[in-house]
Amino acid sequence: MQQQCLQGAVRGLLLCLGMVLGAAAHADDVVVIVHKDNTSQIDAAYVAQIYTGTLKGWPDGTPVFALDQMEDTPARRQFYTQIVGKSAAAMKAIWSQNIFAGKGLPPKVASPDAEMKRLVATNRNAIGYVLATQVDASVRVIGK
Repeated sequence: MQQQCLQGAVRGLLLCLGMVLGAAAHADDVVVIVHKDNTSQIDAAYVAQIYTGTLKGWPDGTPVFALDQMEDTPARRQFYTQIVGKSAAAMKAIWSQNIFAGKGLPPKVASPDAEMKRLVATNRNAIGYVLATQVDASVRVIGK
């Protein structure tokens, strides 16, 4: 009986530990942020179109001010592979074509997360991405 209680306690502890570690892993996820007053409802496909230069405006027609992290940062790699669905090399090729064809310029670079969050919080048309742990009441997370 004591052994069964001990086994149950160990299983419970392992389950709790698994949940804590899982939550910690999600804390490093990248999330897309907009100004707290921006009520646009967009999904990852819309975000991808903004960051590849296909779309230049919000659903209501106002222009988008897209912000990007510096090259080779973990947040940027995660954002482009998981949310946009493109590699760094593919994004360079897309923006080279866009620039050459006169279709636009790539998003403005704003790093680190604190600078990105500050710019999004002060510009109603801005969109960016930060680590989930950096989110506060000054911005709104979309797509989660």
